[in-house]
Amino acid sequence: MRLEQLTYLIAVHESKSISLAAERTHISQPALSSAISKLEDELGVVLLKRTNAGARLTEIGEQVIIIAKEVLNKVDEIKSISHGDSIELNGNISIAVDTSINITVMPEILTTFKHNHPKVDALLKVGESNNILRDVQSGKADFGIILKTDAFCKSKDINYKELFTDEFVIIAGNNCEMTMGSSTMTLNKALSLPILLYNTEYITNCGVSSLLQKYGDLNVSYRVDNLEMMEKILSQGKTIAFVPQFMADEYVKSGMIKKITLSDAHLEISIILIWLNRHHLSMVEKEFIKVIKAVCSKKM
Repeated sequence: MRLEQLTYLIAVHESKSISLAAERTHISQPALSSAISKLEDELGVVLLKRTNAGARLTEIGEQVIIIAKEVLNKVDEIKSISHGDSIELNGNISIAVDTSINITVMPEILTTFKHNHPKVDALLKVGESNNILRDVQSGKADFGIILKTDAFCKSKDINYKELFTDEFVIIAGNNCEMTMGSSTMTLNKALSLPILLYNTEYITNCGVSSLLQKYGDLNVSYRVDNLEMMEKILSQGKTIAFVPQFMADEYVKSGMIKKITLSDAHLEISIILIWLNRHHLSMVEKEFIKVIKAVCSKKM
């Protein structure tokens, strides 16, 4: 029995797919299948049910996976004790982040982590919060940093850690006639104006719209998946957007966008780190989480 066999078994358990597990562990699908088959032969049991719909653990596989995670955790502890802070980590991490996080705190997170652990590759995807939630649930991403949306609150089998809280504000072009001369606006007035939403799939239940719909109907004029396009449309002065305040502060730096606060409401939003309950946190991932928490603590 080899440690990598246990790692592959855990990867299949997390992703529910041999092909996706092979992609995430960076080996070929035949090699991964062969490694697990050899483990099954050695133990004399079937660990996985392989079907056209994916791969699932057998009853004995469910018992083995619990101990496999404990074994890998103990191996990480041994490495930590042996090397202390000087341990050289390597491997890969896949993380999906909301666009507001990507343009604000992710550069510091990635550069800090890379400085500390130069042999670890971080694979980054940027998207909308509900889309990222689906990526984490399906095993496509190890972690997600998202806005705490209604879809997340209804989800199951997800661990999360609140990183910091903020509130929604409005951004618009400096020449926007609908907001001319205003630094504040009522929520009802804002919801009546043409709204631009950041949306990364052909699914309209994005996180921001689901949060805003609690307060009334939305007048959605645009849905885009590109920040440059978002900025250009806003600068035309024909629409507004709701974004977290920390993201608005970044947009204002361009000189083309202004920030408008809500005069009669505080729409608080939580920014959270999420991962699957069944996902085994490796030493690399635990170190990455430490960096995420440290950088995001500056926003609290």
